[in-house]
Amino acid sequence: MSSEAKTPKDGKDKQWPDKQWTGKTIWVAIIIFFGVIFAANIAMVTLGVKSFPGEDTKQSYRQGLEYNKTITARNTQAALGWSADITVQDLSIALHLTDRSGLTIRGLRVTGVLKHAAETDKDVTLKFAQAANGTYMAPINKALLGKNWLLLTSAQQADGTTFDTRNKIWLKQ
Repeated sequence: MSSEAKTPKDGKDKQWPDKQWTGKTIWVAIIIFFGVIFAANIAMVTLGVKSFPGEDTKQSYRQGLEYNKTITARNTQAALGWSADITVQDLSIALHLTDRSGLTIRGLRVTGVLKHAAETDKDVTLKFAQAANGTYMAPINKALLGKNWLLLTSAQQADGTTFDTRNKIWLKQ
């Protein structure tokens, strides 16, 4: 006896029946193929837009048009000769401002924001109050610890003189 597989006399293998690829079958396959691609693209675009709205600062276009004013303000601030020392103590951020001669600057209205690196809805507004030694203190929530933040502060005198800082800080746990 021979161990060869025998094929029927018509030459067709009975295990694999002939399937015709008609125009309708190919059309359905193309529609399914591109449907999967479009669905994946729509899902990725939706996730991308929801996770990053695209604009971190409000009215960024207008700020770009007024960039010369920003440069002038920075030059004016540099001419003041003020410096800032920022430290994190317990559950508060301390901002100590000194003038060119090293004297503490008192009587400022200080505002601040802790900006999250990726999500603007996680930004935290800080409320600074002047301590007895002239340092401006802002309490922070324990939930903010263990993360990197961008600290933006603005100190303003009664005459309108403004001093802004921008610092990356790590709030240790």
